[in-house]
Amino acid sequence: MTTMQSLDQREHAGPKLKGLRVIGYARVSTATQSERGHGLGAQLDHMRSYCAANDLNLLTVTHDVVSGGSSEKMWGREAAIRAIESGLADALLVRALDRISRDQLDAAALFKRAAQRNWRLLDCERADSGDPSQRLLADIRISMAAEERRKTSERTKEGLRRARAQGKQLGRPSRIVPEIVAEIVALRTEDKVSAQRISERLDQIGVPTPGGGSKWQASTIRRLLQREGVA
Repeated sequence: MTTMQSLDQREHAGPKLKGLRVIGYARVSTATQSERGHGLGAQLDHMRSYCAANDLNLLTVTHDVVSGGSSEKMWGREAAIRAIESGLADALLVRALDRISRDQLDAAALFKRAAQRNWRLLDCERADSGDPSQRLLADIRISMAAEERRKTSERTKEGLRRARAQGKQLGRPSRIVPEIVAEIVALRTEDKVSAQRISERLDQIGVPTPGGGSKWQASTIRRLLQREGVA
């Protein structure tokens, strides 16, 4: 982090954060990201830099590998919050609010829980549940994340409907297991990873190819995405 970045973070956060005991939380949508450290490592690095710039005491970091809309499966998030509520820390820190939730009702419940149980929800982009002036900003950002998720889902469904209405063949049934299909789609739609990069990641973590070849091909990924309506 540059000196300018550190000064900017201090200006946004202010001295009121100084000395807080913080538990970090990171989330990625797919197991491939988790295996290779894509996403989780970057989030952790950013949180460490933010804490160093603002004199926060980062005690530990928990994480989940789950979609941002599946709050009921965020066990790492719940573990972090319970540790805070038991008195081990003062605040929960995330890289950005969409890492902790992409659901507006769930996010509102988190802010309410933090207020009622006297802990703070922070992110590295100025959100702070302990600062009423920042609540509107947080609500807007959560709303934008939820809308992006809704639009992605709708584009997928619309693409499939359009292809079927035009009588297009959506390809042979995929030989790729559904769990890997879901991860490939999430990498493309949520994280904007290219077909070439997705194929490289699958090779890196040793996911078998559907045809028994030695390497995943970007063309295979593109065909899969076309079948799923997200090319």
